[in-house]
Amino acid sequence: MAKAKKEKQLNLPQNAEPLNGCDFCMQFDYDEPHVIGASEDADGVLELVIKSYLDAGLTFVCPTTQKKLRIYARPLSDKGREILNQQKEIKNL
Repeated sequence: MAKAKKEKQLNLPQNAEPLNGCDFCMQFDYDEPHVIGASEDADGVLELVIKSYLDAGLTFVCPTTQKKLRIYARPLSDKGREILNQQKEIKNL
């Protein structure tokens, strides 16, 4: 039996206003932002998906400072279990 696809919930600030066209940016510290995508209208989305495979991930390198930002998967740790427990508690409220 196939699982029903969960509807994704956006994590938006309260009173967030959609932009009618935007740049999607990344920024290292307070250096100049780097545009990594764009949208012409308010329906634009930039989605990064990292599957749960060992060391699956993304690495971004700042072109001016060569600083690296790495987002990746690793085996579940005590900190990860703590986060999962907090999420379960919130769902049960």
